[in-house]
Amino acid sequence: MVHLCQLLVLPLWASTGWAAAIDRRRDTRSTASLDTCLADAVGGEDARVQFRDEADFNTTDVKPFNLNLQYQPVAVLYPQTTAETSAIVKCASLYDHKIQARSGGRDFINKCIGGDDNAIVVDMKYFNKVEVDNTTGIATVGPGQTLKALVNGLIDNGGRYIPHGSSPTVGVGGHLMVGGMGLTSRQNGMSIDVLQEVEVILANGTVCRASEYENSDLFWAMRGAGASFGLATEFKFQTKPEPEEIVSFSYNFTSSNLTVLGEALKAYHEIMRDPQLSRKVGITSRFTAASYILTGAFSGSEADFDALKLADRLPTMSTSTVLPGLSWSQFMNSLFNDAGKSNDAGYFYTNDMAVTPETIPSNSSIDSFISTLTSGGEDAQGWSFLFDLFGGAMNDTPENGTAFPHRNSIYFLTAYTRTAEKTPATAIKLVDDAVLSLQNNKPENYLGYAGVPSLSYGDEAQQKYWGSNLARLETIKAALDPNDIFSTPQGVKPSSSS
Repeated sequence: MVHLCQLLVLPLWASTGWAAAIDRRRDTRSTASLDTCLADAVGGEDARVQFRDEADFNTTDVKPFNLNLQYQPVAVLYPQTTAETSAIVKCASLYDHKIQARSGGRDFINKCIGGDDNAIVVDMKYFNKVEVDNTTGIATVGPGQTLKALVNGLIDNGGRYIPHGSSPTVGVGGHLMVGGMGLTSRQNGMSIDVLQEVEVILANGTVCRASEYENSDLFWAMRGAGASFGLATEFKFQTKPEPEEIVSFSYNFTSSNLTVLGEALKAYHEIMRDPQLSRKVGITSRFTAASYILTGAFSGSEADFDALKLADRLPTMSTSTVLPGLSWSQFMNSLFNDAGKSNDAGYFYTNDMAVTPETIPSNSSIDSFISTLTSGGEDAQGWSFLFDLFGGAMNDTPENGTAFPHRNSIYFLTAYTRTAEKTPATAIKLVDDAVLSLQNNKPENYLGYAGVPSLSYGDEAQQKYWGSNLARLETIKAALDPNDIFSTPQGVKPSSSS
């Protein structure tokens, strides 16, 4: 039976009392070990609880996505029910260990395995439900689903869809916790904007439901900073009928001269700053040492797409492809197939920034960006910069409407370098310097996106990710998780004043 969580409506002294009770339990706990507690939580099934002294633990169970960061969890568990997951969380609290859920495992700084050593990792692969109520259109989805499985599951359940990203192996749980944006988000908002309810396990093991009408503070926090507040076991989304027709397009600029590519990048910036740009358009673009490629989707007919005259707003391109009349399934599975090795583990480093109309880089900043990359020498290999168009419906929600604070942004930059071996400091510096040049050497004017975490932020990570919403998040954290059980170095920390 699911018990509703009541901590948010209690005075703050109640959370302090609960924390003290946990401390007393730690002092008087039985002689049973953490290992025994965790094994018992999954019914003693050896295959569903793996410890770090076991053979192949790192390659079979930990599976770090970023090979630069070889964190060692205490254990990786594979619960099959909410009750088992709750029992695991109780073990973590009793034995004072950090705990982290993992959905798809595609995390740039390996937060999904704790972001540090000695975490308990809860792999959610068995939580893979996709069901749709044909009357209401509400989809019930497990956090262990990948985006590819979610797309095809919704299509198979009545031809439905929600806004989300386009990386096939990204897990629904991790995607949701930070926002969830994709090529239809300018028209439909983000994943968190269509989230109706979430089932959450709190730090004391309590299982509760959170929505706009029930435990609303927790629901607010889960939509943008969820991993710091609880372990989600189920989501309910409001779906829509899948689009009748998608136009897929790709504009390719190929040159070994970055200055030439830079002119196309400048033109794209003019498109991104256009407040009248149709919400039916979604665009992402990738800038590399040899090409600049814009890819996107338009929800509508070929005639309506042609009326936008997007190609006319760009320099002469090397090649272009426009594919009208695609079904939603055809379009999304084409995107998934094109994802390629970007979804494979490797050695890499990321940086990012959220850009508003007031902070959009000038042409001179783009020139500086090009100059920085041109002078990179041997370190100018393996880097890429993704410019993802934001805005539209995503800007309709107020900045404090959810924990996700970037409601006035018009695009997000993901800076990325991938190397064959451990990423050298010189390659990292090149990426950071290139981002700084786009920022006109004023990084204080830019926030970052928690979905593309960067170790460059250091102690400023929380402020960068959640901006003006951080203070409220810290207060809720102090009430629900005062001992910071759901913890990574870049996660929300409890307010010291609460």
